[in-house]
Formats: sequence, structure tokens, C-alpha cells
Amino acid sequence: MSEERNYEEEARVQGWRPKEEFKGPEEKWTDAQTFVEKGEKITGILKSRLDRQDQQIAELRSANKDFGEYQQQLRESDRKKAQARIAELEAKRAEAVTAGDGQEFTRTDQEIQRERDNLSAPPPPNNESSIEAAWAGQNTWYGRDQALTAFADGVSGMVEAEGYNGQARLDEIARRTKATFPDSFENPNKSRANGVEQGGQIETGNEKAHTYENLQPEDKAACDRFVANGITTQEDYVKNYEWE
Repeated sequence: MSEERNYEEEARVQGWRPKEEFKGPEEKWTDAQTFVEKGEKITGILKSRLDRQDQQIAELRSANKDFGEYQQQLRESDRKKAQARIAELEAKRAEAVTAGDGQEFTRTDQEIQRERDNLSAPPPPNNESSIEAAWAGQNTWYGRDQALTAFADGVSGMVEAEGYNGQARLDEIARRTKATFPDSFENPNKSRANGVEQGGQIETGNEKAHTYENLQPEDKAACDRFVANGITTQEDYVKNYEWE
């Protein structure tokens, strides 16, 4: 026979308090079992979301890797073509010497030099550090949200290949990221702001409206913790919360 589950012990670890210790409104208090079961439901929602996010990150990283390999293949192909072009020009230059054609010799010799310069040219210097720092300051999601960061890194090479550079490249990366993940950039206060009167009170017409303000204290605390850890947003937490 399995041991009976100690809900009160589990609930206390998660911040629950018995009624005599509870400092919030009496109607907001719940028993230990209800508290634990609610937490498990919320955890299930978040786990499902994180599983989907992990899959998306894996797909984005795979796409980024594939794109990087493709770009490497293109560079290698260009290098071989340049070498073949140099060999062809060297043959023409030799023919010009044999024929005593000084004009053709000069032309082919100049083309050979241009091809060799292109092959040996180092990558352009990275002088965008200050621009990138300013961009990162304006786009604080980068580096904090795994899915958004992985997507931004994934499209970076494609954006550059399309001719964007400098500030334009960074702005295009941000634009595409926001267009692909619009829900991640919605203002969580937008829906509440529409219901605020000039006196500053939220007019819901229902004290049990599905808003952050109407969460139970322990659920508010859980919401705040999840938001602080970057697991979800306040808006998504409220939307997925199992209301009575």
C-alpha cells in the first residue's frame, strides 16, 4: 500500500501557508491539496510550452548550421573558379608574350592581379562593435530569450547575403524576428490599458475578470517568478491560467 501523499508539506515548500498564517484576503486562501494541484497544472502548461520551444530552437540551429555549410560551399566554389580563371589568364598572357602583343599582355596581367587580390583579401574589418552594442541595448530580448536569439542568429547570414550591412543589417534582423514572433513583442499592459479610466482604475465590470490583478497571491508570486526567469510572460501566464 502506497504512502498517503502529504500535500501540506509539499505546499509549504512552494510557499503555501495554512489559514491561520495566511496574510492575504480570506477568500483567496486555498487548502494545501488545491494549491499543489493547481501548481502541477501550471507546471504542465509550461513544460508543454518549453518542449515546443526546445524543438523550435533545435530546428533553428539546424537551419543555421545548414546555411553556414552552404555559405562555406559557395566560398570554396568561388575560390576554385578564381583559380581556374587565373590559370586561363596566365595561358593567355603567355600567348601574348609569344605573339609580342604588349596590349594583350598588359590586359591579362592586370586581370590576373585583380583575381589574386580578391583571393588573398582578408575579410572586412569588424567596425560594428559600437553599433551592435547600441542595438543590443535596444533589443534586450537578444541573448535572453533562447528562441528569439536562435532565430536572429539563423537569419543573420541570410540578411547579410542579401546585401544588408551595418545598422541596416541589424535593423532587418530585428524586423524579421519581430515579424516571426509577434506574440513575444506584444505589450503585456496593452489590454489592461484599454480598460483604465482617467481616475486610474481598471474598469472590468467583473471583479473576477481574468486579469493578473485577480490571481491569488500565491499564483501572482509564481507568475512573477516565471516571468523573472524568462519562462513565460505575464500575459501568457494569465491566458493559460486555469480560472475557477
